[in-house]
This record gives sequence, structure tokens and C-alpha cells, in this order.
Amino acid sequence: MNTHPLRLSLVVALALVAAASPALAQKRGGTLTVGSEAEFSGFNHAKAKIFNQNTLMPAMAVMEGLFAYEGKQIVPRLALSLAEAPDRLSATVKLRPGVKFHDGTPFNAEAVAAHYSWLMAPEQGINTAMLAPIKSVEKVEELTVRFNLHQPWTALRSALAIDSLSNLIGSPTAIKADPEGFHRKPVGTGPFVFKEWRSGDRVVLERNPKYWDPKLPHLDSVVFRVLPDANTRYQSIKSGEVDIANLGAANHLLDARKEPGLKVSSYEGSGSISWNFHNGKEPFNDARVRQAVVHAFNSQAMVDTFFLGTTKPTNDLFGPNSEWYCPKLEWRGYDLPRARALVAKVGKPIKFELVTTNNPTGRRMGTMLQQFVKEAGMEAELKLVEQSQNVRIGVSGDYQMDIWRYNDIGGDPDLVLTYYFGGKQPVSRHDPGKVNPLLDQARIETDAKKRHALYCQVAQIVSDEAYQLIPVRVTYHAAAQPHVKGLPPLQNSLIRVRGMWIEKK
Repeated sequence: MNTHPLRLSLVVALALVAAASPALAQKRGGTLTVGSEAEFSGFNHAKAKIFNQNTLMPAMAVMEGLFAYEGKQIVPRLALSLAEAPDRLSATVKLRPGVKFHDGTPFNAEAVAAHYSWLMAPEQGINTAMLAPIKSVEKVEELTVRFNLHQPWTALRSALAIDSLSNLIGSPTAIKADPEGFHRKPVGTGPFVFKEWRSGDRVVLERNPKYWDPKLPHLDSVVFRVLPDANTRYQSIKSGEVDIANLGAANHLLDARKEPGLKVSSYEGSGSISWNFHNGKEPFNDARVRQAVVHAFNSQAMVDTFFLGTTKPTNDLFGPNSEWYCPKLEWRGYDLPRARALVAKVGKPIKFELVTTNNPTGRRMGTMLQQFVKEAGMEAELKLVEQSQNVRIGVSGDYQMDIWRYNDIGGDPDLVLTYYFGGKQPVSRHDPGKVNPLLDQARIETDAKKRHALYCQVAQIVSDEAYQLIPVRVTYHAAAQPHVKGLPPLQNSLIRVRGMWIEKK
């Protein structure tokens, strides 16, 4: 078909306008209110030890890393580039010029080197297994740092981009001058400045007028409201008291999908609901007990009755939407006769305490697990704690079995697998002797297919040894008022407010 040149020019022009329209639609101003599942754990890295999802959302709006993930792509933030040395034992990172922390401290190589050196110091007691290949970080020039490595590390760029406590850089001046004050009021370089934290109620952020990217942020302020009760949180979305929040119950999701005044966003990640066995404590220092619990857990029943069909059972670590998916694994799953046979082999009563969150979701999941293991001849008692306390218990190891949430494999699997299953002290406190050699080999391997095979071997060991109970895939859902715009994918359930805006008629 022939097209007149003038008409073609008009079509091209309209296409360009259409392509640009999202940017033109980004309104500046307004306050976005986000519903949060739990109280925040505090923002001094060394004191908090870990930033859970609730804490990460405000933290990553105030503090930034060198790189960041946007979908599956790694993009520059405070760094501009990363170049490996020919021997792959170091990498040079060029930093963004003209950036300052909110207190006026210059962002430079000294700040970056100080941040990573501080976090990786053994006396801080932070699980930095994800950064274990880094030997040191040193200043080369004012805006150049060098990461020196113990061994070549294919995942370095990904490690510096993942959303985690390790990568969010705070003002070294503020941290040194008042560590306790920083815990309550962090200082970063991000698009928002921390204003206040009212314990048990909210965190308030305000626009950084001197942000290094002049196009951002769009919002004047962001309020993170603490709403631990899922029913209250959902009703607050429906009433407009909050603009957006994660949905904590399947019935809320099904209802929200029918509400014409709400928008629902969903993301099926590679994470899952999981329970940590403390592999160093009785009865879970016996692999047969861990395996019995895994086989006693009826994943499909939980999907049908608790999640109302809105997610699916796991059959590997990564999930079918991940490029690292391992479809040929022999994955341990529900098998009640096998669970009973393992209990019989142990030959003595099996009783343990399960730590779970003191909210309707945590109590119901804990009760289901109690019922499942009872059918196999085991007994579980519930210990109910607040969600923020549950994080501290998980980090300290003060549990026999603890409800957790296995993170999405963000980018390169080395990072999450090392944190949960490798390094010096895995989350589940098991002996990582079988896993670490495979992770070490995968770090230096550059062939993607060979790395994939190595990670599938790790996944098989995790299943064989039953280091954790990982029964159900996590699918994240959030509901929002229609005026909420620019929500990125809900990876790890995080509502990333950096580029969001409000557009009310």
C-alpha cells in the first residue's frame, strides 16, 4: 500500500506525540499516602541489621545506591559506569558529579568507600554474605572508586544494584555525628528528604528540591502510614484515606478487582512464603524432621483455601517467570505417607515452637501448619509476635521455626542464594558446605548456561536437605486509587515512589 508523504509525516508526528505523552502527563505536586504492613525497623544500617520491605520503601526514597534495577535492566544512579579490570579481580566505578547529601556533605569516592568499609566490618554484625567477594573498596580519585575482589565476580554490578540495606548510602557525616539520630532520621542523596517518624503511626518524607535529577521527584511529599491489620488497610484504600497499599488477604484482592474505583497491580515474582528451620537447633538439626515437615505441608490446600487460587505451589526456588527457573528439579512437596514414615524413623516425639506474626494472616498460616504437621504425628506450638519483632528474631536466630518471606531473585541469583543458603552464616543456620563451592564456581563463570546449571544444583540441594519450608509462590498485589500513576512493577512487594505522581481531575 502506498502512503502519501505528507500523511506519513503526520502519522510519524502523532506517534512521537503519543510516545511522549506519558512524560507530559506526569503532574508535579501533591502528597502520596502509602499503607505499610508494619512498623519500621529504623534506618541506621548497623543498628537495624536488615531493612525489611516496610522499611525499605521509605529508606530507598531517601538513600540511594550506585546502580538500580528498573525491571530487569540495571541503570545508573549515583554511579555512571563500572569497568572490570582485565584480570577481573577489581572493578572501577565512576561516580556522578555534583551530588550532595541532604545535609550538604559532598557525595564522592570517600563516602562510597566509607559506606562499604563500615558495613563489611565484622564488628557491625550485619549479614553481608551478598558482598562476600569484595575484599575492599578504595578511593582512586575524587569521583572514582575501586572494588577489589577476592575472586572474579560476574554478579558484581547486580550486587551493587539490588534493593537492600547494603547498597543504600547515607551521609557519613550524619552517621558519625549522631548514629542514634540517624536511626530515626536518615540522611541520603535521594529524591525525598526525611522529615519525621511517628512511632507506630507514620513516616513523612518531603521533596528534595536539590535532587541531582531535575525531573524528579513529581510528588511534594510521601506519607507511609502504619496499618498492620489487613482489613483496616484495605478499607483505608477503598475510602481514599490512603492512596495505595499492598493487599494482605486474597479476599481483598478478589473484591478489589470488582471495585470500579480501584486499580489493582499484580506481580508474580520468584519469591515465596517460607518458614526457616533453625538447622542448628533441635529438632531441626535432624534432616529427617525438616523433610517430614516439608512433606506434611499441603501446599495446594493452602493455595485453595487461604490464597483462594490467587497464587500457586512452588516446584523450585526461582519460579516459572524467572530466567533461572529449574523445571527438572526433584522438588520435595506434599506427601503425607512419606512424612509419617520419616516421623516413625526418628523414633521419638517431635515437638517444636513456630514463631509467627500476630495478625490474622500470620495466625491463620500458623494454625494451618499446626494442623498439617499434626496429621503427620508432630506437634507445633505457636509463638505470636509483632511483624517488626519477627524480623529481629529471624536475624538473631532466636527460634526453632520462624515464618519468613523468601525474597525475589532480583537480577543475578548469586545474591539472594548466598544470603539465604551460603556464606558464613545462612539465614537457616545450616552448614553451607555443600552450597558454597557451587556458588563460588558460579561467581567466576561467564557462560550463562553453565551458571544456570550450577544454580539449579544449589536449588536441588536446598530441596534435598530441606533447609527451609518453601511451599507457596508469592504473587504481590497492590490496590490504588485511580489518581495514582507511575507505579513500577511490585518486585519484592516494594512500592517505589521515586517516579510516581498523582493526577486528579
